[in-house]
Amino acid sequence: MSQAAIREQIKVILTGVSGIGVVHEYERLAIDWKTVLDRFKDAAGRINGCMFRRQRMAKRTITIGQNKERVHVYAVRLIMGLNDAQATGLAFDDLLDAAEKAFDANPTLNGTCRSLSPEWGPMAGASGAQIEISEDRIFANILCHYGELHLAVVERNNR
Repeated sequence: MSQAAIREQIKVILTGVSGIGVVHEYERLAIDWKTVLDRFKDAAGRINGCMFRRQRMAKRTITIGQNKERVHVYAVRLIMGLNDAQATGLAFDDLLDAAEKAFDANPTLNGTCRSLSPEWGPMAGASGAQIEISEDRIFANILCHYGELHLAVVERNNR
């Protein structure tokens, strides 16, 4: 198990979510707002995408076998342009649910981790992706829907 493999599978799973838009496996920012917006435009030219990054990591030694277990907490940030006339708030809420459910369908990130349900650590007792934030924010000078999922990835190795 490696961080590169875990990141790749998080991206694969997110890319499979219908309507997710552009998926970035690291935070995409820039000094000017036009560059930022261009990075989050989907095929139809709408602001619609997501990015993710590891926020935290905790580790412990498992006494039997002297293996190490690590829990990585990833933050997945979803952004969609807000259009009241098109009721994008409803579509965005559905998108958050679909992203959360996509991880439930892949509890080992396609075999790259032991579990998405840590028994200990920063998200002990959580199962799969958790919707932590859903609100409207200004993103690159545009009013957008913003959501954040947190995902705890349990990795075991002999490091």
